[in-house]
Formats: sequence, structure tokens, C-alpha cells
Amino acid sequence: MTKFSKSVSILFFCCLSVSSVSAENLTAPAQAVPISSPAVVPISTSPQANYEMIKMLRGYAGNILSLAFSPDGKLMAIGTSDQSVIIWDVLTWTEIKTLFEENDDVRTLAFSRDGKYLASGHEDDKVYLWDTSTWKKISSIRASDAVTSLSFNGDSTILAIARDNDKILLWDIKKGKAHKKLQGHNGDVKAVDYSPDGSRLASGSQDNIVIVWDAASGEKIQTLPGHINNVVAISYSPDGKYLVSGSNDNTIIIWDANTGNYINTLAGYTNSVCTVSFVPGSNILAAGDCIVLKGPFGIPIRHSGSACKVVFWDLESVKQINSIDGDCGLSSAAFSPDGKYFVTGHATGGRFITIYERK
Repeated sequence: MTKFSKSVSILFFCCLSVSSVSAENLTAPAQAVPISSPAVVPISTSPQANYEMIKMLRGYAGNILSLAFSPDGKLMAIGTSDQSVIIWDVLTWTEIKTLFEENDDVRTLAFSRDGKYLASGHEDDKVYLWDTSTWKKISSIRASDAVTSLSFNGDSTILAIARDNDKILLWDIKKGKAHKKLQGHNGDVKAVDYSPDGSRLASGSQDNIVIVWDAASGEKIQTLPGHINNVVAISYSPDGKYLVSGSNDNTIIIWDANTGNYINTLAGYTNSVCTVSFVPGSNILAAGDCIVLKGPFGIPIRHSGSACKVVFWDLESVKQINSIDGDCGLSSAAFSPDGKYFVTGHATGGRFITIYERK
């Protein structure tokens, strides 16, 4: 795809508050009865979505584009549009390291599951692999197209790289070379996520389709149509029971992760659903929407707008259980591994990060 320089005007800035869900337009229409799927790990059914804002981190030179927590929850990485990856100590909320490469926006970040590596994906077709014990760059991967999403497999030996083309690159960390390419989409791949047990890889694309792949063989297991616009966000639930996909059609679809069967649609969002993440140890989903603006050459730019809302859904009952209102300029979101913190990154309205703590 054509590269371009991104500069997005600030639309507006909203004050932040956490509120319980009232009678809103967001609905979860009953369209199908969930089918049974075996749970991988026990899941708490108690409400775990009561978060309140405790801190805002400001003063960034670039837009906040990506967030990731280390598996032990001690570190948080932030990717920005000024080409830097910033590492924060979560215990003290202090900045401890800046990783800088003159290679365009840091669009996506992922820690390996063993915590040894941090991968950063860039607008200029590069993926960098960083050693988290020394913060030295140990690998530079040319991805051929702008990188959109990253995910490590179960034993942290393979990195899945989604790019602005229709193939997924699987990179062998130990050998330092391409393991294989997965071809099956008919549009740019925008999101990838390995299942909790590492046996499957799910991907979403501009072809409006979700594909589930066998992680070992690279064979296509399931093709899941249902969205009527680009799939831009995807995530497995912590127990591996559900797979959710967020789309530019302003909806989330819940899939049975085992069979691929459609379960339900979460509809009523004002804009593209660009962030989907689960409260750790639960089947509670946090999802925020963004406006998709058109940049140079008609290329879409993700940008949060009028909704300014993150909604928490209980997927067992398919009901809203809370929302964070006023979270404007949303570009990314992540939970700490213990679920204590929920962090949102913002591309406009001050280029800041908001930290919420569970009550």
C-alpha cells in the first residue's frame, strides 16, 4: 500500500468518568443460542469491570498508537508516531527506557509469552525484536509492507506478523528467518491473535472475513464470514472458549472458538470497533470504537471520535455491565495480566495515556 505522512487534527477533548451502563443505544440482539465449548481454565463469573481513573500520562511528542504489558505485569510498552517505544515500570509508573529507531510509526507491540522478547511493528515495513533483559535489538525483520498486528505463539518460538497485504508472515525466532506464509485472505490482514493454548491462530482482514489457522501446520481450519466491512480487531477469551472480532461495520461478532459457529453480535456502536480485549481471568470483554477517517489517497486512518466510550460486556449473559465514558481519541487499550489496571492510549486530544485501576 502507499505510504503517507499522517497528521490528524484534534477533533475535541472530553473529560473522563466511569459510569454504569444506562439505557443506551448499544445492544446485544439475541440472534443465536451459544453452543457448548469446553473451557480450558476456570473462569470467574463475578463482575470485574469496575475501573476508575487514577492517572494520566501526558507530554508525548507523538500519537499513542499501541500498548502492551509484559507477562509478569511489571512493564508496560508504549508505541508512538514519533518512532519510539517507551518502557514504563508499572509498580512506580515511571519511564525507564526509550527504544528509538528512525523507522516511522510504531503501529503494534507484543511481548513474548515467556517475557524474553518485545516485538515492535512499524509503518515502514519493519519489525524489531528486543531482548527485555538488556533492551538490545536482536533482530530486524523486513515485513515488505506496513505492519498492522503481532502475536507470539504458545512457546514464544514463532511470531505472527500481519501486514498491509493478504499474507501472514510467520517468523521463526530461534532461526531468525521466515517459517512460512499463510495465504487465504483476499485483502490486507489487520489483526492476528494466537489462542491461549497456542494451537490456533485467528486473523481478520479487509476482506471482511475471519480465518482460523492450525498453528502447527499452517492449514486453514475455519473461514468465518459475518461482517460487512473490514475486520480490524480480534481476540481470544482467556479460557479459549470465545473468539471475538471487531469491525469497521461498527459491530463485534462473538464466535465459538472451538467450532467456529456464530454466537451473537454486539451492535449499536457509532464507529468502527478498533479495540477488543478481555479482563484477565474472565469472559468480560472491553471494546472501544474509533472513527475511520480518510487520509491521503483515500487510505483509512483509525481515530476515535464522538462515541468516546469503552463498553464492558459479559459474554456469558451477552449483556453490558459497565462503560467508561469520555475516553476520546482512543487508539489502543490493554489490561495488565492480573487485571488490576486497564490502560487506554490516545492519538489526539493531548496524546496521552489513561490508567484505570479496578476498584
